[in-house]
Amino acid sequence: MKFTGKVAFIFAVISCAAFANDIEAPLDGVEVVTTQLPTLSIQNISNETVAIDIYGETLKLAPTSGIQYECKGYHDLELRVLNNDHDYFEVPCQSKVVFTELFKNQRQQGE
Repeated sequence: MKFTGKVAFIFAVISCAAFANDIEAPLDGVEVVTTQLPTLSIQNISNETVAIDIYGETLKLAPTSGIQYECKGYHDLELRVLNNDHDYFEVPCQSKVVFTELFKNQRQQGE
């Protein structure tokens, strides 16, 4: 590959990485990435049932499931992860939150 081709390829990779705009992980086993979608996407690919409270509305995500959440005029949303000690974090509405296979609830449901 010619030098100019390599430089163009490296520039394209760096540009794509900057566009992804990852947000610092709020909890172990949770990833957040900003998107261009008008809704918040929450995906649970862990083996745990994840319970999240968003301003009084409780959402339960079974393992390997996901939802799209309408932001209802909010720019940022506070997600309170139930059954965890560090239990809340704020994300932009236009983002994707993924509970990875590394995510574990710290307490049993209902404790």
